Amino acid sequence: MKKILLIIVLAGIMVFGSFAQMGNMNFGAKAGLTLGDINGFEDELADEYAEYRIGLAIGGMMVMPLNEKLYLQGELMYVMKGQYYEGGGEEVTMVLDVIELPVLVKYMAAESIAVYGGPTIDHIMTAKIDSTEGEVDLKDEDLVKSMAFGLSFGAQYMMDKIIFDARYDLGLSNIVDDDSSSAPEIKMNTIYVTVGYLF
Repeated sequence: MKKILLIIVLAGIMVFGSFAQMGNMNFGAKAGLTLGDINGFEDELADEYAEYRIGLAIGGMMVMPLNEKLYLQGELMYVMKGQYYEGGGEEVTMVLDVIELPVLVKYMAAESIAVYGGPTIDHIMTAKIDSTEGEVDLKDEDLVKSMAFGLSFGAQYMMDKIIFDARYDLGLSNIVDDDSSSAPEIKMNTIYVTVGYLF
């Protein structure tokens, strides 16, 4: 119930703001690279060497001024998350592909530099483990939840209509759909480096 309420509140903020200042909004597109990291999954592969899963992020954004220094930035992104492990002759990839909705408050620290932060909602579309021994679809096995929550913060450099963005998304919710005490607690963390363009 709390998750549904949070989604409704965030959506309401975006819709209300859209109608309130429709004339001042800017829309854009963005894309870039991601480095996926999983908290908790490494405990299941203690003998393996963990590396980032390199992926892509692509989507759109809306930027709306709140005053001279503050902006609201909403995004809808397809993001590749997860983690990669290699060691002892084994290669294992935790594949997590999500549709992500960040709602960010941006502060202009200088004329072309901004810092920001805010909550994110992830809809997990793909969750599987690929290894040299085969593939396990965690969604088919009902082992992974469909929704996850996080906190994003980062910085931007703006050059006219081009936005260079570096971000860290900290996973706040456990994505494992198992309430037993023996189940691992797994959270998604992701580093983003993207470039955006405002139309």
